[in-house]
This record gives sequence, C-alpha cells and structure tokens, in this order.
Amino acid sequence: MSSRPVYVPILKGKEGEFAALEELAGDVRTALMPVIETPAIPFDHAVGKPAKSLTEHVSGIPDRLKRSCGRRPFFLDLSSLDNGVRLDHGGNVSAGILSGCSNAELDVVPVILTSSTQEHLTAVANHHLSTGSALAVRLVVEDFREEVETDSEVDRIIARLGLPEATSADLIIDLKDLGSDLGRATLIARSILSMIPRKHEWRNIILAAASFPEDLSDVNAESTSLLPRLEWQLWKALQRKPASLPRRDLIFGDYSIAHPVTKELDPRKMRMSASIRYTTADDWLILKARNVRQYGFDQYFELCRLLTERPEYAGRDFSWGDRYISDCVEGTQGPGNATTWRKVGVNHHLTLVLEQIANSHREP
Repeated sequence: MSSRPVYVPILKGKEGEFAALEELAGDVRTALMPVIETPAIPFDHAVGKPAKSLTEHVSGIPDRLKRSCGRRPFFLDLSSLDNGVRLDHGGNVSAGILSGCSNAELDVVPVILTSSTQEHLTAVANHHLSTGSALAVRLVVEDFREEVETDSEVDRIIARLGLPEATSADLIIDLKDLGSDLGRATLIARSILSMIPRKHEWRNIILAAASFPEDLSDVNAESTSLLPRLEWQLWKALQRKPASLPRRDLIFGDYSIAHPVTKELDPRKMRMSASIRYTTADDWLILKARNVRQYGFDQYFELCRLLTERPEYAGRDFSWGDRYISDCVEGTQGPGNATTWRKVGVNHHLTLVLEQIANSHREP
C-alpha cells in the first residue's frame, strides 16, 4: 500500500459494488481502500444445488478484481470460502485466488480472522513472502469477550505468519451491526478500543461498523423515510474525545448501504420493491415504490424525480451515481435493475463519506 487510506468501506464482492468502484472519480478512488468480501457460491434454488462448482466460482475473481481495482490497493477477505473445501485439482482456495491476484499484479492485502484455517494462514504467509504484500487482521466483537485471550490469539496469528511484529500489518476492528442504541454502541466501542492488542505496532487501525437494516421490509411502499447512519454518529462521538482513543490516527470504515450479513434468498419467492438508498449527512434517505414484478422497473423514473426535488440531493455533478439519477429524470438513461441501483447508491455513498471525512479533518 503506497499511502495511508482515508476511508475503508467493507463491500460485498458483487457486480453492483464492483461497478460502483469502477465509476469513482480518480481522487476518490485513490483516497479509499475497500475491504472486498468474496461471496459464497450462489445457490440455484430451482434445481436445489450450487449454481456452479467452487473452481468455476473462484476462477474469475482475480480478473474481476483487476477490472474494478486496477493497481490500486484493496483488502481481500476470503473467509466465506475458507471452509476446507478444495478446488477440482486439489488446490487450496485461498492459495489459488491469491496466486491469481499475484499473476494479475494486483495490490492485494489478504485479511486474516481468528477463525481462519491453517490452510488460509499458510496461503497468506506464502503470498506475503513471495510478494512482500501487507497483511490485515480483522477482529470482531466476539474476539473481545471476557473468556477470549485476544492478545494471545493475535500473537498466534502474527507468529504463524512469520512476522516479528505487527508493523507490516493493518488491524480492522469490525463492530458489525450496532443495533439501534447509539449510547450502548458507544460504550462497547470504547471498551473494545481500550483492549486493542499491540496498539502502537499496527501500521493502520481501522474501526468499522454498520447500522443499515437487513432489508427494507419495515419501510412502507410508496414512501420516503430516513434511517440514521449510527456508525457515522458513533465515529463523530468518538472523535470528540480523542484523548480516550488508542491512537489519534484511527481510520473510519463502514458497510456502505448494506447490512453486514447477506441473506441468501430464493429469487422465485422474492417480492423486491423499487427503491433508492441515498446517503445524506447523517441518514440514509430511502425512497420506496412498489414491487417490480407487478409494477416494473419504470417506477425508478418517478423515484429519481422525487429525489432530485428534495434538498438532500447533491446535484448531478457530485458523483457518477448522482449523474445517473439526473439522467433518469431527463430520460437519457433507462431505469436499470437491482444491480444498477446498488451501483448508483454505493458510488454516491463512497463519494459522500470521503468528502465528510476530508471536511472533518479540516475542522479545528
């Protein structure tokens, strides 16, 4: 990693998120460093089995990463595939993907969890030795429970990777879903931050959290709602007392416009509604229409019109996503599909959050 990132969003390795990264303005993409979570093999509910083999699923991952990230650095979390299942030729999944990334000359920083298998640790250690790449350790709330020896767990990982200390590694503290109680979340965050192992060794420490709901079923159809961005409010609360932080150079991370856990749903039974997830200063603005099976994707034209008439709309020149919204209103873009609107929402979100962080750094 050539420079310290300003922002670390955690993104699902799916087409909408990949495409959102591709459309970021150059200065925005340079300043952020995403954690990309490789998805599990999709399931074909019609035939009752995985849609493809493991080998087929992972074979295209390095190429897709190259198209979305180019030579810019990114974290890669392979935990959804780190389950002991091997590729068709008997190879290890992590080793195969990291080898493909190396061959594609990608600046990948592999992520390790306390639950990572020995095979994954070996693959990451070998990748580090052969490429000189940085590494990242990702700790979650459960890693800080009273009965867990967090320091010992981290020491074990560092030793297994063959590192003399943690100076060539980043630490990701992932609080995941904060729930609805900001006060409780703040107490938990402060407690965990006080227990960080080797806090002065890590090259960077990232604090990530989420508060977007699992789905929008609690939002009424044909309505406009505001959902609070509690992770951003938590970040601001922590920054107001910098002396209580383990380090002054903490880096902000979030889950963009998604919940940390991805539901595996049967598309035949889904009743997806047309909706736009639009990030504002302290909230997500949710504009929701009716289900697309019955009323179609053309509902997005009206949602875009409603959004552009609201004061929260940032203007067509703010991001690629905002330009797409404006073009829909003008009739020069089609209504797209669910992937299109994930791309639009994520692209706008990443641009806005980076601007917020930059502005907060300029405040006295």
